[in-house]
Amino acid sequence: MELSIAILVYCFSPLKLVQDLLEQARALDINFELLVYDDGSGPVWQKQLRKELGDFPEVFLEMSDQNRGRSAGRNHLAAKALGEYILMIDGDNRVDTPHFVSDYFRVRKANTVVVGGRFLNPEPLPGCELRHLFAQKREVKALEERKAQPYESFQTNCFLADRSIFKRVRFEEGLRTYGYEDNLFGFDLRSAQIGILHIKNPQLHKADDRNLSFMAKTEEAMESLLWIEKNRPEDRKHFRLLRLKERLNNFGLKTLVFKTLNTIEPSLRKSLESATPSLWRFDLFRLHRLLLLDLRD
Repeated sequence: MELSIAILVYCFSPLKLVQDLLEQARALDINFELLVYDDGSGPVWQKQLRKELGDFPEVFLEMSDQNRGRSAGRNHLAAKALGEYILMIDGDNRVDTPHFVSDYFRVRKANTVVVGGRFLNPEPLPGCELRHLFAQKREVKALEERKAQPYESFQTNCFLADRSIFKRVRFEEGLRTYGYEDNLFGFDLRSAQIGILHIKNPQLHKADDRNLSFMAKTEEAMESLLWIEKNRPEDRKHFRLLRLKERLNNFGLKTLVFKTLNTIEPSLRKSLESATPSLWRFDLFRLHRLLLLDLRD
């Protein structure tokens, strides 16, 4: 089999994405399969998935009775895939070009990961201003910027790799909380001397987490940073907040800075919940939550 398209879903319907990908893959006139793995969305969502996807002969649907996390879900998809190449894609975004699959498949190369990038709608959805701002400033990068730092710019939303790569490099399943599994995978690709080819073939990043929801995810992401610091200390140098926390600790300022941030935390939250959040306030909020978790330990 030449190509496996692997889609990870959790509490959303990938029907439109599946339909678009099937149409494009069929046009390639190759032997392919499309795998959908639901990571424990629960009976209601899974019943809907069976109804929506059950009639597509190329689609293989598998559902977990528990949420295993994004790293474990992607590793599971890679293990199940039969294709020589695997196009791994998040199911909650969409493709906007009729040649999305072919643009990945035509540049396939052994021992190489192909990354197409992301793009955003120009304006945020109402109530999702913070998520859109963070994506715009920190996650959506121009092709030349991605090429300049290929491993640091690796993103999991959509990438192509030959199947043998996943036997050498796996997503870090010890990291169960939200965020940073893509960073670790990129660093592990570099350690394994696996090349990354960045191309211009972006997937739309909807950035549709509501402000409060994204703030909650951010708090969970700070737990992920502390997990990395403890369990993968060789990688902590790559994360600005961990470097800053270490400097504060070295100068004996960690507790003082935390107390200062604690006094302004209510105003930070109010600003970030508004329609006009700022990135520097968000960084202060992230630092406050990181220090809070660290001092609790």
